[in-house]
Amino acid sequence: MRGAIIAGIVVLILIIGGILGYTYFTMGNVKIYVVDAPSGLVITLTSTSIMLHKVTGGWVTVSNKTISFNLTSAAVLLVKAVIPAGKYNEMFIYVSNGSASILGLSVSLPSHVFKIHFVNNQDLVVGGMYNATVIINFPHISMNAGNLIITPSVTAVAYN
Repeated sequence: MRGAIIAGIVVLILIIGGILGYTYFTMGNVKIYVVDAPSGLVITLTSTSIMLHKVTGGWVTVSNKTISFNLTSAAVLLVKAVIPAGKYNEMFIYVSNGSASILGLSVSLPSHVFKIHFVNNQDLVVGGMYNATVIINFPHISMNAGNLIITPSVTAVAYN
């Protein structure tokens, strides 16, 4: 009887260890921050989806939550998530709305999608042994006919 209990405990420990090991090697943490060049404007955007593109193909959803955030010169945490391990080379942020605090200007993003490429062709590496961080820079803001226009092609730095 005592031997069966010990064997049961050993099997339980092996199962839990296997699950934790599998999760550790197949999943990873990623943090995504946004920052804007100092401009004196506070631009508020609302995101409805954030996705990363795997180097091997296919898109991974990081978040499908509605997230409102400000573009300021201080880095703002946009999302923290656990996603499948792998290398990622591109990111899309879908934006549903935008506004600016000065003069009541509206903010326009022509395609409602930020297409974000990592600088220096450095892929984002996500895995159990990496603390993956993305810092997205939004330097491409212009003015036209009373609207602020944000260029949809943006760059980011991947830190692994």
